[in-house]
Amino acid sequence: MKTGPNLEHLPRSLSVFAPLKIVVAYIFITILLHLFGPWTYQNEATLPMLGFMILVTVLFAAGYWSVAKRWKNLLIKDEEVCAKNFKRFLRVSKWGLVLQSSLIVLAFVSDLVNGDISISALLDPGQIYVNALAAGKEAEVSISLLTQIKTLFSPLFLLSNAVLIFNFQRIERKWRSLLIFAIVLQLLHGVLTKGAQKGVFDAFILLTAVGILKVYLQKHDFIRWRRRGIFLLSLVVVVFIFFQLSRLNAYDALDYSGSSQASLDRDSLLFTLFGDQVGLGISLFISYISQGYYGLSLSLQLPFEWSYGMGNSFALTSYAEQYFGVSNIFEQTYPYRMEYVFNWPAKMYWHTIFPWLASDITFPGALALMFFVGRGYARSLIDGVVYESPLGICAFYLLTTFLLYLPANNQLMQTREMMIATVVVFASWMVFGVRLRKQRRVRLVSQMPAPFATKRKIQK
Repeated sequence: MKTGPNLEHLPRSLSVFAPLKIVVAYIFITILLHLFGPWTYQNEATLPMLGFMILVTVLFAAGYWSVAKRWKNLLIKDEEVCAKNFKRFLRVSKWGLVLQSSLIVLAFVSDLVNGDISISALLDPGQIYVNALAAGKEAEVSISLLTQIKTLFSPLFLLSNAVLIFNFQRIERKWRSLLIFAIVLQLLHGVLTKGAQKGVFDAFILLTAVGILKVYLQKHDFIRWRRRGIFLLSLVVVVFIFFQLSRLNAYDALDYSGSSQASLDRDSLLFTLFGDQVGLGISLFISYISQGYYGLSLSLQLPFEWSYGMGNSFALTSYAEQYFGVSNIFEQTYPYRMEYVFNWPAKMYWHTIFPWLASDITFPGALALMFFVGRGYARSLIDGVVYESPLGICAFYLLTTFLLYLPANNQLMQTREMMIATVVVFASWMVFGVRLRKQRRVRLVSQMPAPFATKRKIQK
């Protein structure tokens, strides 16, 4: 029997339960910012909202624990299965990157030639955003051929980006350069056409989620990645503040102090420490990640009305309107009815993900769903770390997006592109995930408890 390698160098602080701890901490931090931040909300039903979110956290944690407990805090990487998964998906990922890059270049050049975008406007995204709203470009539905192709191939593009980012150091330099080019150009195109920072958030989440899986077993790489992650997070916050202040400047509203329902205390310590503009930018960021709990508290006061399984998604309702002529689904959702009763705008502010889900499965159903989200999150972590399953990596990224946007909306089902990618990836993961992780059976042993180890096999 082989004794196995020395495990003292492994990162004991990072266990199989680390993502669970991070998500729980994130939820509680956003709730604390909502309750004790610089914003005051009128007529908020705080206790029902807090009780609901406690149940959300408990059920999510229970689901995660039900899968993670089997590993007893020990993840063991199966090198042979990882190598097979890498070879199996590398070629298709490269072809996906080529197609994605071509579509991005075509869209960028087309808009540039038609005068729809201007590089000189890059420093004034607020004005771009105002112009886009006036022109109606904020709508997610587009009939352009490039957009339809991009939507159709969105699952391939997601898989391609995830695989190539995960294996960034293993692919040739020309593919690394093309990947960076595609990501940067897509971010630039999004800013120049919509003046929105969402693309920056999406790229940050993708890099963060894939990066976590990649460095999970290496202590030194994890420490280096953590430093880079903190830097990227700080950069994302700075970019967000810049975009928000630019928008307010475009509307000539830098003296903004909220609305009748959400008022901003400009005399708070935050403004004293950082000044008017930076304090306003930080306050807007706090509102962005926490205001949804107010919308949730209002929605919890309303009765249930079924929205035919489509009210949770703008993409689904747009398909229903376009192909079936159904035009009243949104009016039956919790966010719409909440706006009608309490005057909290459904399409302007956040309400957390739960009123969207509850529009189809009720609030108790949304709570039950969180148990299975927890199970899926733990399973995707294990698939990504132990087997380097591309579908597991994509699922981990999508569920990370789901959880980070939890205080805001149902992000995975908002746009057609994201919805199709989500449905296809999860369906493929459920069907083929077992094949990617159970290509052969091995017996795994460890002489000492540790969060992680490399594979050890006993030859029979």
